[in-house]
Amino acid sequence: MAKAELLAILEGGQPDLFLTYINKYNKKRKLTALEEAISELSHAQIDSVWSRLHSWVDHQLTLLVTEEDQEQGGSGDATEEQENNAFAVQKHGNENIDTQEKRHKDGTTKVIEGDDSNCQESGGEKKQQEEIESRRELRGRGDRKGSHNKDSDGYKEKVLESIADFACIYLNTFKDADIYIPSMLFDMAVLLHGLVSVIGCDAQAAVVRLCEVWWGRRLDQCELLVSNILPILLKTATCTTAQKKDVMRLWALQKVLEMIDLRNPECEAFTEQLVSCASATVFLSCDEGIKWLASLFLLQNSPIPCLHKGVKSVLPGCTKLQSAKYAQVYFRAWKLSQGETKKIIEEDCLQDLMHAAIHVDPLTGRLSVNLHHFLHHIHRHKRHHSVSTMIYTLYEPILWRSLKVANGLVRMNTIGLVCDAFPLSDATMTKEERSDLMERQYQAILTLLTDPCHLVRITSVKGTFSVLSYYWLMLPSHIIKKIFQKLISELIYDASSSEVRMQVVKGLTYLLDSRDAVTFLMGVLPRVGEAFDDPSTNVRVAFIKLLLKVKATKFMRYWDIVSVEHLLHRLEEDRPVICQLLTQLLLNSFHPIHLDDQQLVQRSLVLMEENRAASRRFYQYASRKLELSDTVHFMLLLWQCLRSHVRIYQESSTCEEEGTVDRSQRGNSSSTPTFPHNKENASAAAGKRRHTPLQGKDRLPDTDTDNGEGETEGNEEDDTEETEEGTPLDDPKVIGALLDTVVILWTTIAHKLALPQNFKYLNALRTRVARNIPTFFKFFKNNAEVSQTLLYLSSFLPRRTVPTLVGHCLSRLRTIQSEQESDDSYTTYINALCNWNRADDVLELASEWLEEGFKQGTVTNTKERRKSRRGVHFAEESTSTPQPLIALRLIRHILQHPLNKISTLEKYRHLLLDVTQNMSRVKDLISERLNNTEELSDMCSDQFLCECWAQYLSLVAVLHKPIEEQPPQSKKEDTEYDQAEEREGSDGEHPDDLLFDSSTCVSECWDWASRVVTPVMNEDTGGGKRKSRSGEEGKTVTTSVMDSLITTSAHIIMTGAANTHTVYKMCADVYHLLNTDTTGAFWQKSLILAIEAHQYIDVYGRISEQPEEDQLIIPVDVVNSVVSCTCDYFKLHETIPKEMKVQSTTLANALVTLGQNCKENRVIMISNVVSAVMDLICWTIDKKQGVDLEVKKVDDLGECSSLLIEACRGRAKLSSAFMESVAEYISAVLDTTSLLASTYLIKILAMDSGKISRYNLKEAVVALDSVISKLLFSTSSETEEDQVTNIYEEYGKSAKTILQDLKSSLGVV
Repeated sequence: MAKAELLAILEGGQPDLFLTYINKYNKKRKLTALEEAISELSHAQIDSVWSRLHSWVDHQLTLLVTEEDQEQGGSGDATEEQENNAFAVQKHGNENIDTQEKRHKDGTTKVIEGDDSNCQESGGEKKQQEEIESRRELRGRGDRKGSHNKDSDGYKEKVLESIADFACIYLNTFKDADIYIPSMLFDMAVLLHGLVSVIGCDAQAAVVRLCEVWWGRRLDQCELLVSNILPILLKTATCTTAQKKDVMRLWALQKVLEMIDLRNPECEAFTEQLVSCASATVFLSCDEGIKWLASLFLLQNSPIPCLHKGVKSVLPGCTKLQSAKYAQVYFRAWKLSQGETKKIIEEDCLQDLMHAAIHVDPLTGRLSVNLHHFLHHIHRHKRHHSVSTMIYTLYEPILWRSLKVANGLVRMNTIGLVCDAFPLSDATMTKEERSDLMERQYQAILTLLTDPCHLVRITSVKGTFSVLSYYWLMLPSHIIKKIFQKLISELIYDASSSEVRMQVVKGLTYLLDSRDAVTFLMGVLPRVGEAFDDPSTNVRVAFIKLLLKVKATKFMRYWDIVSVEHLLHRLEEDRPVICQLLTQLLLNSFHPIHLDDQQLVQRSLVLMEENRAASRRFYQYASRKLELSDTVHFMLLLWQCLRSHVRIYQESSTCEEEGTVDRSQRGNSSSTPTFPHNKENASAAAGKRRHTPLQGKDRLPDTDTDNGEGETEGNEEDDTEETEEGTPLDDPKVIGALLDTVVILWTTIAHKLALPQNFKYLNALRTRVARNIPTFFKFFKNNAEVSQTLLYLSSFLPRRTVPTLVGHCLSRLRTIQSEQESDDSYTTYINALCNWNRADDVLELASEWLEEGFKQGTVTNTKERRKSRRGVHFAEESTSTPQPLIALRLIRHILQHPLNKISTLEKYRHLLLDVTQNMSRVKDLISERLNNTEELSDMCSDQFLCECWAQYLSLVAVLHKPIEEQPPQSKKEDTEYDQAEEREGSDGEHPDDLLFDSSTCVSECWDWASRVVTPVMNEDTGGGKRKSRSGEEGKTVTTSVMDSLITTSAHIIMTGAANTHTVYKMCADVYHLLNTDTTGAFWQKSLILAIEAHQYIDVYGRISEQPEEDQLIIPVDVVNSVVSCTCDYFKLHETIPKEMKVQSTTLANALVTLGQNCKENRVIMISNVVSAVMDLICWTIDKKQGVDLEVKKVDDLGECSSLLIEACRGRAKLSSAFMESVAEYISAVLDTTSLLASTYLIKILAMDSGKISRYNLKEAVVALDSVISKLLFSTSSETEEDQVTNIYEEYGKSAKTILQDLKSSLGVV
């Protein structure tokens, strides 16, 4: 059917139907039918098919050429002359084909030995005319039947594409048999190949596939069908969207490159395409791409320098893997090359990269890393004599001299390459020469281990341990001893660089993998134990990893390096990252889960007895490495151990009172019982091994016989036989540590126990703990610490199981007295109540006490106080006295504890809002206090007011929950929403009642502070005209109030709770506060607020409707105000506040942050700093009438000047901007005092430059030199001669002298 359909379409001469036919059968499912149809065609039918298809291709190509001519020449329809010209082009191509065909013996086109009996030759004028007529007839028929398809865009390309696809299918059909190639098929293929560059995209791709199939099947004269498609495939493979398959297609045509003469000037564009392959990283994604790139270096007249340049352009941005792939390309090209090509690759490529790797800056970019990784993969082949000789030959002219240069970075790169290429050798050398070369390498390594530059020492240590690890047996023993003498005696205690010390420890860890070096290390490692106390955290982390490696190798014991007592001491006090590693190190020692329960408990008790604090940290991190079932099992074991201890002592004391206990029998009892000895425990005591937790994942200790009071009679006898005289549990600290462990483990696994699949563990813990809690409270009632731990442990139990404890906690909170403020025992009660979901009781108690404090502040006379006590209320115990300060601490603890804060905000947000609303009354009390000279009352003291104000602002920040815009709803949704609102209003809190806008509240606080607090700050507390209404102590209140307000404002901005208008308002309020304040107490917090405000504005955008420019205060203005206020304060007091002396870092952060994305801001702020510094120096010069030439450090310039300069010179970008502003200031100098100040500043900076570059100093000196001549000349021309003039002349002489010294020291001509 497919065969008949195909022949019918071709006989009818309808390209449209052929296009539909190909689209129908060129699918995976129907392609087989088309191949069967083709295979059934006879040679005559095949000739007829390809004759018709050839005419169609000729016709479509003629139209393409005609349209191109029309576009270029502006003519309309194609003329007969143009058709004849197009046919002449084809004829010329066919003549070339005929020339090639004459090479066959029988004069026909044939593949292998195919039948050519039906093949006919084309040629002659008669046949040309016949084909012209046939094309005209075909065009006319197409115009009559389907002109709309012919004129549509892309129709001609679709026809060509379908014919090319059919050709590919035809060639692929005959896979195992001889392929019959008609002359028309070959002519068509040559014609399409010749015009492939002008065909549309899809048709072009089909033609390229046809030529690839022809070349891949190695059909006759295939070399004529690849020259034009190679540039197309190169363009595809080098574009940004290229894929691995494009590279593989290109590699299939690699042999074509041998047929191209790259010296031909017409091949320049093609050569550029080949060069672009070197910078296309897609070629590195497969082996074929690497082979292709290597083959480019091996071409005759290959552009090797251009290829190398392309690779170098990519290396700075490629990855380490890609640089390794490039190394494979170069090594493969070098290995396969010969003669002059090999020499060019060695000297112009590899040696060039070696030179670049030595001299590149390792601190900037990835180029240094990539170059060293590239050369590392070249060095990997040094086992071959030819490669090692090549490496040494290329390194020898540049390597040894680079080890002695003055630049430390060059020495760093060089020693890294020396160690990576070790051992450098040359196969052409004699034995003595090779020995000298090895000794030269040993001395280079030993010398650079103690290099003055710490970066060189770091690289030397890394490379040395790499050499020791790979070539331990090859190195002489005396060299190894010398190396370790430097490592262990000097470098591991390098005081100038912690990185050097860390690399020594890491190197020892790395060397443990070498079995040949382990014996030597067993004598070395015990000598480095002191490094465990290194002040650097990174060094201690590396050392613990060394101990873990020692533990894993099992060649020696880690406690021979560092004692267990020392490890526990570190575990007690060190950082979390250290504690996690120490827990991993000690886990099998103190918590061996592979041992039975008896030994497990004994090991744990030993740890608790040895160091209780360390045991707390140990189990805090150990629970993360244990299974949940093992953790629960261990907790119940400890609980059984404590229960056994309590019961034995209770029974023992009862027997002693009755006088029925045989003391001699008790003296022979076991000394360390840990839990009740039922049948399982008895079997363990008899030497039978119990099942470990790992053998039963869900197993829990068998305590079902425990009824809370006693055991069976047999168990009582066993317990009586084992009195705990001399056991670890006799120590109350061990008891406390045991309970601490249970609490810590429960806390760390609480989130796992809350999962439904783990309820069985949670129920087991709750049941067995609740059973013994009353007994333990009674037994340990005299031990306050243990009682507190038991109380917190009880908070994990359901509230219904411990109802008395809930009331007990509330009662204890109510009875706290003011003298107990420093005692944190009440925090346990708060945590327990929050765990029981009783935070509302705590908040209610705090509200009552705060209300009483507010009343005491507002009631001023005895009659009103007496009246305030009247009313109906519940009677409290006489010991329950309101404690407003403790109430604030209760609220603060709830908000600071992470779990309490989350649960309280989720369940009792409405109570927190009520408390916040109630605490807002503190503003009225502060206002009243500022109008009085004494405290309002004992209960409403200044301390209470300050702490209440700070806590109020904290609540304001925490409770932020603004109104969110709701999406539009339908009427049905509105009705449902209204019904839900009605239910909310009747049964609970309205959702809108829980909303709170923190930014609005803080803005109101600023308005209140501007009206009430700020005016009081200007009042004088001494004998001035305007005396302070609040007294000296009132100043403390105002300072505390404004400090808390600035801090909260910064926090609100930081969390994104503010809006743009509020941020600008806060900046304005802080700006006015700084101009009002004379104490300097707010400078630090103001800088932090400016940083946060700038970042907020940078993210969320500026204000949409800005007021007038003079009214808009931006963060830059705040920073400049802080700088100006600092200078004014110093001039008045000749010192600065203590808080500001060590806060140059904050000022530097503000300068960096605000000027990071805006050069204008940076220039404004740095110029202001420079002006302030110069003003201070001028003020000092006028005060002392000269400068102190003995000053050589910035710190000696004065507290304020040194603070401002230190903020700028400590960072490279700030120091550069600072010196640019100094140069601008110098160019604008108009008086001698400023000139001397500028010269004096540059002199000090030249001696104590920090990160100020020498170039910037020279630029400043040049600016001074250009200004000083003009300024001194104009000053000397004045005729006035008085004392002031003489002083200025002295200033000028001093400036000139200092400038001459600067020129000579900096080398300025």
